Amino acid sequence: MFEFLKKKINDFTDKVKEKLEAKKEPEKEQVPAKQEQEIIKPQEKQILSVQQEKKPIEKSETKKNEMAPQKPLIAEHKEKIIAEKEPEIKKKIPEPIEEQEKIKDFTEEKPITEEELGEQEEVEEIIPEQKIEIIEEHKEVIPEKEIHEIKELKKPEARELKAKVGLKEKLFGFVKGKITISEKDTEDFFDELEFSLLESDVEQETSEAIVNQLKSQLVGKEISSGKDITEFLKNEIRNALEKIMETEKIDLLSMKKKPLVIMFLGPNGAGKTTTIAKIANYFLKNKKHVILAAGDTFRAAAIDQLQVHADRLGIKIVKHNYGSDPAAVAFDAVKAAEAKNLDVVLIDTAGRQDTNKNLMKELEKINRIVKPDIKIYVGEAYTGQALLQQAKEFNEAIGIDGFVLTKIDADAKGGTAISLLYTLKKPILFVGVGQEYKDLKEFTPELIIERII
Repeated sequence: MFEFLKKKINDFTDKVKEKLEAKKEPEKEQVPAKQEQEIIKPQEKQILSVQQEKKPIEKSETKKNEMAPQKPLIAEHKEKIIAEKEPEIKKKIPEPIEEQEKIKDFTEEKPITEEELGEQEEVEEIIPEQKIEIIEEHKEVIPEKEIHEIKELKKPEARELKAKVGLKEKLFGFVKGKITISEKDTEDFFDELEFSLLESDVEQETSEAIVNQLKSQLVGKEISSGKDITEFLKNEIRNALEKIMETEKIDLLSMKKKPLVIMFLGPNGAGKTTTIAKIANYFLKNKKHVILAAGDTFRAAAIDQLQVHADRLGIKIVKHNYGSDPAAVAFDAVKAAEAKNLDVVLIDTAGRQDTNKNLMKELEKINRIVKPDIKIYVGEAYTGQALLQQAKEFNEAIGIDGFVLTKIDADAKGGTAISLLYTLKKPILFVGVGQEYKDLKEFTPELIIERII
């Protein structure tokens, strides 16, 4: 069912996905080299890398040490070296004035403010070359593993790589993988989609409306890198079709009129008589009392066929002789329903083409005398554009309130239902999916959409 239209829509989504995927690839590495060099300065590289490698020292239990900032590994070992070999170190490496003042301040137990704490951490994060030399000279104090880590950290290429990664993520993290769908991306594919819809028995005006609706939904929209593009496109097509297929609904069971008079009309061979029997069964299942009117008096076989269905279902039928006035049969059935307090009257009529003016006038007469509450057009789903044209003619002649599409299980294309709903703005009440009485489904747009998306 609807395999042709399903294939065409899948082809459309696959091609658009391929285009958007190709557009997405370059954006993954969209980091201008010049801009990167300008932003990442040598001292920033060193600071960023040291921040990543810095290890906290254990805190002292005393109140004084809790207030003191956590010192890097190098500062801790330096103090040990100074304590043990102070005379030798002082001779070889004079302590910088800033460092001397810091040590002096710390030994005098002056309280450290939050601002000073932040400044001290920034200064200690930078590794002067003299501290590396101290470590080299006193390997026995510092474990070999830690010396190796410090040497690795000293390498400029390692610091540069880490700085690049960090800044790249900060600069481009919010736009990475975003795809904006432009009209240029989809223009060719929309033309192809419209042609595919025409091939699927979707009427031209309806095809244009679907494409325009879908275009308004897609163009200018952004897709994140983590989203499934195929699923995104199919959801957009689903939403577009729902809007195109939107009509007023008719709930036969909720209508208060008694008896509810329903007249069926349509072309020859569309399955009107069988459909009437299925709908009669539908009402019976919902505890409604039904009577049939054999209004197709031009075919003796049609009267007999409706009688067989009435006997199987156990319901009454009003019929006249072959060649009788069908308007009189319909009138008598309505009067019988009123007399017996029945709920529903179902009127069969002769199948006719819209070009047969005499038979169309006969329908107009039945409509004028009986004044049915609902007029339902019965047509074969797979006849496509022909069904739409016939339905338009019947609608102009006597007015149509809704449709029943028969043999929808044999419809490979699926465009007829969409065209009927959009062009005539009349609801489809039921679809026939087989020959049994139970093979009648209440129609919803999802019945079509779920089979083609």
